[in-house]
Amino acid sequence: MRILLICDTIDGRGGWYTYTRDLRKSLSAAGHDVALCCRHGSHGPYDVLKAPLAYVRNPLQVWSSAMKLKRVVREVQPDVIHITVEPYAMMIPFLGKRIAGRTVLTIHGSYGIRPLERPAQRAIAMRYYKQAVHFIAVSNYTKEAVIKELKRRKNDAFAESFAQRTTVVHNGIPLPGKWEASLENKRKNILLVGGVKPRKGVLEALDACALYKEKGGSPFVLSLIGTAEEDDYLSAVRAKIHDLKLQEEVQILGPVSQDKLESMYRTADLYLMPALTIPNTFEGFGLVYLEANAYGVPCIGPNDSGAKEAIAEGRSGYCIDPKSPEQIAERMRWILDEERIRRVNCRKWAEEHSIEKTVKEIESVYLMVQSAS
Repeated sequence: MRILLICDTIDGRGGWYTYTRDLRKSLSAAGHDVALCCRHGSHGPYDVLKAPLAYVRNPLQVWSSAMKLKRVVREVQPDVIHITVEPYAMMIPFLGKRIAGRTVLTIHGSYGIRPLERPAQRAIAMRYYKQAVHFIAVSNYTKEAVIKELKRRKNDAFAESFAQRTTVVHNGIPLPGKWEASLENKRKNILLVGGVKPRKGVLEALDACALYKEKGGSPFVLSLIGTAEEDDYLSAVRAKIHDLKLQEEVQILGPVSQDKLESMYRTADLYLMPALTIPNTFEGFGLVYLEANAYGVPCIGPNDSGAKEAIAEGRSGYCIDPKSPEQIAERMRWILDEERIRRVNCRKWAEEHSIEKTVKEIESVYLMVQSAS
């Protein structure tokens, strides 16, 4: 099958990039002919698009990019067109019925509903939600969030049409080959990967760590990994570290190399990310929880987002109320001191979500689209 992936880039570590990179590699390994159409200057001859958020900020730019994409489609002649970065779906209404009838859109999370907020974007979004032949939602939570918003903006029948054309396919990961089933760290290693951002629940994690320390938990170090821009939130994080007297327990590392990140996963005892769900922003799935599990690392994540589907309660970790430091600290104790979560079970859960399994489910969607076109 010839597949055209529409994406920003396959470089980088964000969810969009990781999803597309792993999908492309696995589809190619399965024998498919995969072409990329990405942001200008990214990878090759079909890189004709602008950065995805440019279309969100200025929908007037959509038409010219859609014309360029139509030329790419004519040249590539794909059986299926798969948009893996939601803002690029704004081109669908300008591509024509034949192309829309071969187009699948993956909805990862927040950008499934954000284009419905403003009138200019909403008019286009309603059209692509009507015209795309099929959708892949990375979690039931994400699918239901879009259905709820479509009902609010349009009507029940419109939302039901979307629901019937949507398949939930949980994210999958490439599994690291070597991992350790047990560790004996004198100081427990806790990771939070994703950057120092409000929605990652960094302040909430600090409150829980302080309470865990106060109640006599094991010595630990919390490493904050990822983008740490100098802004008000980073200042608030630093102030809280000081106020809670966690200077010896918390380190803000910023971005690290892939080799360094893998090394830190291999020696980690807990992955802690009490991500927040706020209006129009939520964890659609939480691939990073599975990435930690692949190294045998138990996770603590939120109970009010797609993370509930990425974490097997009591098996690969725990889902908590991100606003309850008491509950988070208790689960930290269960994992770090009482070892209620077995590392081998974390690895098994990750194996159940291998990228190969995910791609087989996506291939089934492609076959359905191909047979209908």
